[in-house]
Amino acid sequence: MNIKNTLVLLISTFLVIMSCSICYGSPNCVGAPSGQVYIFSSWDFQGDRYVYNISQGFTILPDSFIHNVQSFTSGSDVCFARCNPLETYQISAGQSHRNYAALQNFGQRMDSIIPGNCSKIVCPSN
Repeated sequence: MNIKNTLVLLISTFLVIMSCSICYGSPNCVGAPSGQVYIFSSWDFQGDRYVYNISQGFTILPDSFIHNVQSFTSGSDVCFARCNPLETYQISAGQSHRNYAALQNFGQRMDSIIPGNCSKIVCPSN
């Protein structure tokens, strides 16, 4: 192997290793793990992050995320909901959205999340 091929191989290896280390643990590279949903306050998986675990059951989002889900990545089947008036969207494991609040997307309206199927939702009365 000559010097030129050796340098190309070393540089390529370095770039691959660097790209892996940048993505390691980042939700926009790997997605949420099984049983969790990552919800972000900014588009493109940026800003504050709320981690929802399906073991939490029905959960009203923290104030800073109510009507402000800009992006998400899901590692589980969950239901995004707005309780008053009732509106739901089924989200599947592996699903993500980089700009969920754009235009009329549901991220501008949702206020809660439940594990599993949307048919199981029971919102608390006000």
